[in-house]
Amino acid sequence: MKSKTVTVLLLALLTATSAAGWGRMGHATVAKIAQNHLTKTTQKRVQEIMQGTPLVAIASYCDDYRAEMDATFPLEWTKGVGHAHTFEVGPDNRPYDTLFEPGTGRKLINNVYFAAHCLEDLAHAKDFPDSIRWKELVMVTHLIGDMHCPGHVRYAADHENIGKYPVTFLGEETTYHRVWDYSMVVNPLPFSFSDIAEICDDCTPAQMEEICRGNIYDWGKDVADKCQDCRIEIEKGDRISARWIRDHTELMRTQLRNGGYRLAHALNMAFDPRYARKHAK
Repeated sequence: MKSKTVTVLLLALLTATSAAGWGRMGHATVAKIAQNHLTKTTQKRVQEIMQGTPLVAIASYCDDYRAEMDATFPLEWTKGVGHAHTFEVGPDNRPYDTLFEPGTGRKLINNVYFAAHCLEDLAHAKDFPDSIRWKELVMVTHLIGDMHCPGHVRYAADHENIGKYPVTFLGEETTYHRVWDYSMVVNPLPFSFSDIAEICDDCTPAQMEEICRGNIYDWGKDVADKCQDCRIEIEKGDRISARWIRDHTELMRTQLRNGGYRLAHALNMAFDPRYARKHAK
């Protein structure tokens, strides 16, 4: 499933310094992988809603126009809470399926909740105006990408800064959150998001089915389980070495890949009745 050549290429990709990352490059990669695995029926529905604009082109829209998205969202199910790009998990690493912590009523940061409700709406897209369908498809594309980033998991309420403390990455001062959002995914020539997608998209249909098993909350737990160790390894002021990057290359590759497969699966379930019947629990 992985060759020495692919590993060398991806390591070269990840150790370069660039301003782009899991902001644009990572989101575009996830969207490209997803686009490659949409059924024809889903592709048609996506093209209708997006008026021909590919998912890759809108994958970072929620970052580029965050204030606008917050101002024009929420719908009723958001309960007046602006949408989030990260998610908090309970003691078992499972995301909450609510916006308020059971028992305490504390407001939760819950990317997974918003993505889940957008998907529920998209499954009944004919009941909504074009502007809502467009916005929810944009949000699903972005939020499922975001939830797979190791820096976007909050393991406790005191993780409000989600790693926004200073570190040094290959001699450059940055923050640990930015390491995952940007520095760990870069695009030196001749790479592009489509090149990265081709490198990461290497699973068999059976492997893809296993990755997409369960629901979006199961996926969130999988992300939290896989990424927990890397979140406690680096402390404020640490210098991140080339060896650390090499040791975590496979994690980043896995998260980009899984995000793409799961986004495709979620959209196929929402838009393609035949696919949904085949993959029903």
